[in-house]
Amino acid sequence: MLTFLYPLFGITGKPKGPVTCLQCGQCCESFGGHLHVTPRDLQRWREAGRQDLLDSVNRLGWIWVDPRTKQPLDTCPHLDRGDPEHVRCAIHEIKPDMCRDYPTLAHGNRCLRGVFLNVWLSLFAESLLEYGTALDGLTLLAA
Repeated sequence: MLTFLYPLFGITGKPKGPVTCLQCGQCCESFGGHLHVTPRDLQRWREAGRQDLLDSVNRLGWIWVDPRTKQPLDTCPHLDRGDPEHVRCAIHEIKPDMCRDYPTLAHGNRCLRGVFLNVWLSLFAESLLEYGTALDGLTLLAA
């Protein structure tokens, strides 16, 4: 991708990966009941035979609704709380585009806990960590 910038920032080799989610579940718990489906989501779910996900969409495109009443649920019903340290997405491979794209520029590329989840930052995360740099008083986490 933008590997030509690596030498400018003293980065050698390939970055370890993007700065990733803390897996605290706060974003999914807060926003999980306020999401819309995309046509691409519907197509993926049809192709995968995920009628359970298709049944969780109401006629207005809201997702995570009760399949019987079509009323929105308060939180995402697909949170895996099996690990006491982390909350994970139980449908990660096929999750909605809105979840894949979060956080957006509208969120300041930060999750609810204030961690930058941004492509640019991920490119330089290794160097920032090496030098002990923190943004907004938060320690960065590399995957």
